[in-house]
Amino acid sequence: MVREDVQPRAQKERTQRTFIGFGMLLFLTSFFFLRDFPDQAVSLCNLAGSFIFAFLLTLLSFVYLRYNHRSVFYSPHKIALLVTIVILTLILAKGVDYFLLDREFLVFVPFAVFLTCVLIDGEIALFVTGILTLILVICLSVPVDRFIAINVIGALATIVSTRHLHKHKEVFFIFAKVFCACALVVIAFHLFNGNLFNIELKQELMIVLAFLLGTSVITVAILPILESLFCVMTDMTLMDYWDPNHPLLRRLSLEAPGTYQHSLVIGNLAESAAQVIGANGLFCRVASLYHDIGKLTNPHYFTENQLGGFNIHPLLTPLESAQVIIAHVTEGETLARKYRLPQNIIDIILQHHGTTLVYYFYCKQVEKEGKCVDAKLFRYAGPKPQTKESAIIMIADTIEAASRALDEVTEETLTQMVERLVSDRINDHQFDQCPLSFEELMLVKKAIIKTLAVTSHIRIKYPRKPA
Repeated sequence: MVREDVQPRAQKERTQRTFIGFGMLLFLTSFFFLRDFPDQAVSLCNLAGSFIFAFLLTLLSFVYLRYNHRSVFYSPHKIALLVTIVILTLILAKGVDYFLLDREFLVFVPFAVFLTCVLIDGEIALFVTGILTLILVICLSVPVDRFIAINVIGALATIVSTRHLHKHKEVFFIFAKVFCACALVVIAFHLFNGNLFNIELKQELMIVLAFLLGTSVITVAILPILESLFCVMTDMTLMDYWDPNHPLLRRLSLEAPGTYQHSLVIGNLAESAAQVIGANGLFCRVASLYHDIGKLTNPHYFTENQLGGFNIHPLLTPLESAQVIIAHVTEGETLARKYRLPQNIIDIILQHHGTTLVYYFYCKQVEKEGKCVDAKLFRYAGPKPQTKESAIIMIADTIEAASRALDEVTEETLTQMVERLVSDRINDHQFDQCPLSFEELMLVKKAIIKTLAVTSHIRIKYPRKPA
């Protein structure tokens, strides 16, 4: 198991990359603080002032992430993504400000907040709301009170609305809610001035509506690009891959129905286990559907697809059988890349067996040749699980397969089997590279036992009706 303290060398490298990311943000944002000075040209003092302000905000962001969001702080991909979102928002804001200088209600912050909520974290999105609002108030020529009110309220409405986002079309509904909140802000300020029923109110509402509509279109267009560039998967993308009509899942259900049913059960086990420790349950369910797609190459070599009792393995040597079994991982990777599956799912395909031993055929080889058998020939190539989700799927895969061989399915027999199998994986050092703690592992085992006990309950036998 990986301990909470990260290895010094790896931590140093990640910290260096983090500093580089924040350095990029500092350098680029310092120039966006330059305002238009009508009475004087931009001087070295103006540039220095912008740089100092950018340095303060960047330092505060650095400290906030370092102590409150370590998983983001030590992730170069997430830091780079956060920097990219901020820079895109600043560029958008300066561009729009240049063409709409006389407008009072410009809404920029919800764009960055939505992307941060969906791609990174809701709490960080709240922090981004404050930082970006402050930056834009300083660097844009806008009325301070109106700008802060409409952007902060719009950002908060965005955070509240993006809790359960599963489809891309829902982005438009979210920005519709944001528009309603922003429209009330515009109406409130016109009420302050006592001029509610005028043409200016309608113009301001139309501009806010057009701006948020354009923002939603840009968001839908840019989300897949950011996901691909920074190896992030949103729930919206996961829902697309959950579709049983996906070509790979259709093939799996038709050509290897046993494997498909096996994957469905693992998805259920992995999702329930992931939820109890705060891991990504939806990702576990979706990734489980694809983890064994490599079996499509030779489906009848695997027990769950051997209909009619025919088993081809007695015709092969134990080593040949093991090599066929092991090959389903690399063949799964090849299929996944052919069908353009995300890298996160490909990682699960590669890691769900780690470097474990194909124990059954290894024992057969030992019986045949004696103890002088090279165990490496019967091991998967790995890598070992690198994330909590991949470790959970490995555990669920191992337990589901073994549970089919139980003579009696009770909570006691399931508990004994789970404890034994998980201990074997720990002793084999399969979880050494993933951040799964012993406390979390205990919760995962309990969740899997509970789910298996429910799904494997024994029904009573009904008496036959008399003829």
